[in-house]
Amino acid sequence: MTKGVIALGFLGMLSMPLAANAALVTGTLNFTGTAQISLGTIGFLENIYFINPPAGAQVGGFQAFEGTQGDIQNITNPPDATGPLNVPLFMTFNVAPNLSITLTFLFPGIDGSAGCSATPPAAGQQCTPNLPAMAPYNLQNTSATSSTASFNILGTEVDTTTGNTIAVTGEFSTVFTSMNFQQVLATVEGGGTVTTAFAGQLATVPEPSTLVELRLGLGVIGISVASRKRLTKQ
Repeated sequence: MTKGVIALGFLGMLSMPLAANAALVTGTLNFTGTAQISLGTIGFLENIYFINPPAGAQVGGFQAFEGTQGDIQNITNPPDATGPLNVPLFMTFNVAPNLSITLTFLFPGIDGSAGCSATPPAAGQQCTPNLPAMAPYNLQNTSATSSTASFNILGTEVDTTTGNTIAVTGEFSTVFTSMNFQQVLATVEGGGTVTTAFAGQLATVPEPSTLVELRLGLGVIGISVASRKRLTKQ
């Protein structure tokens, strides 16, 4: 009986995350801000974003961040073209100065440029512009007078105190309530700037070692249940 308890305790210790990774935050972060879109640039007003309250809007360790804010860098092409990137401190957290997000990949849009000149504007039309190069945007008309835009990224959460990292995925999106994407493109390609509210979401990607630990933890639970059944029969 004592040996079984010791063995289970040892396995349980093995299934716990390493203490060195404790400073990294895992889960899902939802945030908002104001974007300023111009030719070749995705700007962020005052380079600030806001982490949505209430805590229920966040998942995992990011619940402790709700109601705070951070800094976010503009994405400008050149040099930040779609594809692999290395932009340290792309996002920082006021509540956790040791943590930051490095932007490592900006996905090109997937809607194609064929629909960008569609006329007249109508719901269901899609567009990924290719000026000044393949853009990251996925533009879709939701009606003749409204549209949405989104783009996706990959990144790395970095803890500067330990050097530990974890991969993250991200999506940014916005709704143009009174502009179809043809109007948005005409403004931007004419040298203007479109200012709009945006919503963003980052999610950490479990590392293979974390998945192993999860399976090991489930194995410990299975052993414990089996042991209880044997004891009950005895």
